[in-house]
Amino acid sequence: IQPQTLTVDKQMKRYDVPRIIFVNKLDRMGADPDAALEGARTRLGLNCAAVQINIGIENGLEGVVDLVAWKAHYFDGENGEVVREEEIPAALLELAKEKKLELLGCLADCAGEQMEEYFLEETIDVPVDELKACIRKHTIALNFCPVFLGSAYKNKGVQNMMDGIIDYLP
Repeated sequence: IQPQTLTVDKQMKRYDVPRIIFVNKLDRMGADPDAALEGARTRLGLNCAAVQINIGIENGLEGVVDLVAWKAHYFDGENGEVVREEEIPAALLELAKEKKLELLGCLADCAGEQMEEYFLEETIDVPVDELKACIRKHTIALNFCPVFLGSAYKNKGVQNMMDGIIDYLP
């Protein structure tokens, strides 16, 4: 967590501003999205969870898996401008299930029975519209913060974050 992030967070809390988080620079050496997510939880005191997982890391960053829509997004072209949607790679399926259950657990903490049922049954088959509505409701209420991943420089994941702004913020 950067010092300026702490300053902005303090102002956002003071004025009750809903937020999303974008973990940037996953194409750089030493990138660790899990450490950034844990830092947001411990240092900022946020109830947050990733709504994506990365496909590759550092120089091998290819795209992200959208845990809400349950699809893999690849960013092709010279500047990542061509978004290709595919099924989740078999190698990432278990991690995606684990992270989606973590997302449902964080939502169950603030949404109560609405998401708790899915979390306790360990089912990831949540209707997309219901999950998006729940994330939006609790993001606006300042009870939850969705976390997006990518690399702004290489334009990977930025499109998904922009869609998240539309879907989850006022």
